[in-house]
Amino acid sequence: MDDTPLHERMRRYEALASEARKTAERRDEVGKAIGKRLAASVTDAVEREGANVEVLGRSADGGRYRFAARLDRAALVAALTETLPDGFVVSHVNDDGTLSVEWTGDERTPSKRQHGAVLKAIVAEEMVVDDDGLVESVPTRDRVLARAVELGVDEGDAAARLDRLATLEVVDLDDGYVYPDENFSRY
Repeated sequence: MDDTPLHERMRRYEALASEARKTAERRDEVGKAIGKRLAASVTDAVEREGANVEVLGRSADGGRYRFAARLDRAALVAALTETLPDGFVVSHVNDDGTLSVEWTGDERTPSKRQHGAVLKAIVAEEMVVDDDGLVESVPTRDRVLARAVELGVDEGDAAARLDRLATLEVVDLDDGYVYPDENFSRY
């Protein structure tokens, strides 16, 4: 053990603790600023893409109507791939509209990651789930590729990325259909 007196060690400890607090505060400030900028990118994409509004029903007397407004998750992800700052990519969009944006660790976002995010969003958007959370229907591979092309992804790139997502067990390609696989929520 070091022979440095405890009072000197405590002074050093207090100085380091103070530095750590200041560094943590600066880290949190930077993190909040990044979050605000990413939120602005999401807001811009939502404003451009808007929401799909569908009639859920009406009362028997026709005097009251119910509507549901929901985002087209695939269109939102495609729009976000254009507006997010370099190095960020949408990693997941949930049914309730919440989404996760991930730092890729690179100065530029790899197009493969962007394309993968769009493909996942298409699968999620086209999939029908019952009240118990069981999958009732999924899109065909052709439908996923066609929708990707509609959203600006080259068909060859989309097909290659879809195959890669299957290799990563993000999706399962079976009999011409695209199912979510065990890693669907992770990538």
